[in-house]
Amino acid sequence: MKYAIIFAFSTIAFTSSAQQVQTEKVFTNAGYPYKNLIMKAERVELIYSEDEDKTSCRVKVYKSGNLHESAPIEVSTKAFSSDPVQSCLARQNAKQILSQL
Repeated sequence: MKYAIIFAFSTIAFTSSAQQVQTEKVFTNAGYPYKNLIMKAERVELIYSEDEDKTSCRVKVYKSGNLHESAPIEVSTKAFSSDPVQSCLARQNAKQILSQL
């Protein structure tokens, strides 16, 4: 139900804006701390750009008006396609953000 509300709100917000932003839901089965981080956060954004065999990405986590953002890193496209959240957010950083939520 939580995801339906977030999806409905984001759909309304994006359709009413002048610029259309393509969004996509990404699910992770990476376990602790990634799953806990996603469940506790209000919204998690994975921002990335692909360039041949490299992907540059970062993660933004929103909770109670606070933003927690990881530093941008470059990962292989293969690693990104198999585990996007885990490859873009180091486990230690995910634990640190989770402790702040």
